[in-house]
Amino acid sequence: MRTKRYFILSMLFIALTMTSCLKDDSLVNWDNAKPVIELPYTKHNTSTTVTAGTEVTFPLYVNYTIADWRNQNEDIVVGLGIDESQIGTTILLPASTYNLPATMTITKQTQLAETELKINTTGLASGTYALPVVIKSVPAGYTISGNFGMMLFKVVIK
Repeated sequence: MRTKRYFILSMLFIALTMTSCLKDDSLVNWDNAKPVIELPYTKHNTSTTVTAGTEVTFPLYVNYTIADWRNQNEDIVVGLGIDESQIGTTILLPASTYNLPATMTITKQTQLAETELKINTTGLASGTYALPVVIKSVPAGYTISGNFGMMLFKVVIK
């Protein structure tokens, strides 16, 4: 009987102390948070190996984070570009070999824009080539992702 009483008292104590954390202030002030524009890939680079003269196609995505994208009532134009400082020791793909759009538009009441990044390897020598795509600009009121603002597309030609 005494053991049962201690058990009940200890459970009551645990229940009361655990509810105190529910009264804590939120760690993030979501009222001032801006939607973040990003390149939504699971890792920061992707690569493929091909023979010279082959056309390579990569999916190119841009999206944004927001509490409820269905409330988005304007198109979001995202500027894209190349950041040569991101390629390391690989060779930058010549501009004549790819079709990177200058902008992509996330249409209102959607969360994702997608297109194809086509790379033509005709005339390229064997080696590893890279195309570091970055988000260059977003409209006022949006933020470029610090973690997912760049994607490195690599093509290894054998």
